Amino acid sequence: MPAQVLKSSGNLPERPGVYLFKSAAGKPLYIGKAADLRKRVSQYFRRQDDPLVRRLLERSASLETIVTESETDALLLENDLVHSHLPPFNIRLKDDKSFPFIEITLADEFPGIFYSRRVAAGSFALGPLVDARRARRLIDFVSRLFRLRTCGAALFRKGIPCLFHHIERCSAPCAGRIGTDDYRRQVAGAVDLLKGRKGKAGARLRARMRVLAARQDFEGAQKAKEDLEVLGGFSLRPYIVRRTRGDCDVIAASLLGREGFFVRLALSEGRVIRGEFFHLPTLCESEEEALREFLVDFYRLRPLPGEIIVSRPPAQAREMAGMFSARAGRRVLIRCAQRGGKKRVLDLARKNLALFVQKSDYRALGAEIQSMLRLRNFPSHIEGFDISHLGEKNRVGAMVAFREGQPEKRLYRSYLIRNAPPGDSEALEEVLRRRFAGTAPVPDLLLLDGGLPQLGAARQVKADLGLSCDLLALAKKEERLFLEDGTSTVPAAGSPLRLLLQQVRDEVHRRAISHHRQRREKLPR
Repeated sequence: MPAQVLKSSGNLPERPGVYLFKSAAGKPLYIGKAADLRKRVSQYFRRQDDPLVRRLLERSASLETIVTESETDALLLENDLVHSHLPPFNIRLKDDKSFPFIEITLADEFPGIFYSRRVAAGSFALGPLVDARRARRLIDFVSRLFRLRTCGAALFRKGIPCLFHHIERCSAPCAGRIGTDDYRRQVAGAVDLLKGRKGKAGARLRARMRVLAARQDFEGAQKAKEDLEVLGGFSLRPYIVRRTRGDCDVIAASLLGREGFFVRLALSEGRVIRGEFFHLPTLCESEEEALREFLVDFYRLRPLPGEIIVSRPPAQAREMAGMFSARAGRRVLIRCAQRGGKKRVLDLARKNLALFVQKSDYRALGAEIQSMLRLRNFPSHIEGFDISHLGEKNRVGAMVAFREGQPEKRLYRSYLIRNAPPGDSEALEEVLRRRFAGTAPVPDLLLLDGGLPQLGAARQVKADLGLSCDLLALAKKEERLFLEDGTSTVPAAGSPLRLLLQQVRDEVHRRAISHHRQRREKLPR
C-alpha cells in the first residue's frame, strides 16, 4: 500500500484484528490490535496534532491489517507479532538509570558501601531508590554502624587511615587495622540489615559485644552496646505480606498524555526484593491499554510469576492471564488486591510511582493537573496554607512552597495570627493578606487545607488583591478536592495527581502543627 493511502482509513474492515504501520522498507513501526479496525485506525488520522502520532505517520509508508475471529484472537496475534518484530513505536522497556542504588562491592577484598547509579557485577545492591536523600542517609547509618569504608579505590590504595577512621566511621582496612575475616563479618552484618534482617544484624552485634567483653575490651564492648541501641531505632522495615509459595509481582501504572509510567515491585516468599521504574512514550488511549501493552512486553523475555497484582485491570485481563498461563505451563493470575498485605504493597507501589512521575516528568503531571482541574495556570509553583490552634488559643498559620513538584524549603513561612476574629477561615484570610502584601512572586496555584469555607476566604482575598493564581482546597475527609468554581471531585486513589496534592497538604499541616507545638512549649506553666 503506497504512502498516500495513509491519508484515511475508510477502506478498512469493521472487524476485530491487528494493524501494522510499516516503513518504506517494510519494517513494522507500530503493531496494535482493535475490536473494530476501521474505528481504531481512524483515530490516528484525526490526532495528527499529537507529536508522537504525527511522527509515526510521517515514517509510515504502508498499513497492513490482519482480520481475526475475535478480539481475543487479535490479542494473541498482536503478542506474537510484537515479540517477533519489536516495533520501535510499541512500548519498549529500558530500565531507568537515573535512580540510585546503595551498593556494597562484595567482589572487593575489603568491600565498601557506596551511593551508585551503575552497580558492578558481583555487588550487593539495594534499590533503585526514588528518594536519593534517603539513600545517602542509609549509607551514613550503615557505615557508622558497621564501620565500612566509603572511600574510592585510589584513596584506599594509599594505605593511610582517613578522617572517617578517627571519628569511628571506618575500620581502616586500608592500613591493616582490621583483618579480612573480621571485616567480612561487618560486611555480612551490613548486608543483613539492608536485606531487612534486623534481628540477624542485632545478633551479630551482640556476639561482637560478648567477644569484646571477654577480651576485657570494655570500651569496644560499650561501643557495640551503643550500636545495638542505635539499631533498635532503625526503621528500614521490609514490606511483608503473608508468606506465600512462589513469587508475585506488583505493578502500578499511570498514563499522562502520551507518557506512560510504570513501577514493578517483585516479591519473593512475601518479601519485596526488587523495584524497577519505567518511563515510556505510548500511543495507547487509556491506562488499561497502556498497562496491557506494558505487561506483554515486560514478560516477553522474563519468567512469569504465579501472580501479578496490578493497580487496575489491564485491557483483556482474563485473556492475558490465559495467554501467560499457556506460556508458563501453569496458572498465572492477574488481579487487583483489595485488602491485606498485598494491598499494602500495591499502595507502596502507587506512592513510589507518584514520586517517580514528579521527578522524571513534572511537565506531564502538571499538564494533567491543569487539564483535569480546569486551571488557568500551569501549576509550576504551588503554595499550601494551613491554620493550627487549640480552642482558638495561640493560633498560627503556615505556608509551604513546591516548585516542579519538589519542596522549596527556603520559601516556607510561619505566621502568628494577630488580629483575625475567631475561626479558621478568618485566620486564613489574615495569613493570605499578609503573604501577598509585599512584592514576592505570586504562585500559580494556592492549595488550602480545608473545604468550602477556606476556599471562600481565599476567593475574597484573591478578588480584593487582584491575584492571578488558581485556588483549590483539599479536605481530609474523603480527600475531596474543592475547585474554585464551587464544584468538587475526589481524585482517584493512588493517582500521581492526588498524591502530589496530598504531599503539599500534609507538608503544610505538619509545619503548622510543629509551629503551634513550639508556641505552646514557650508558654508559662
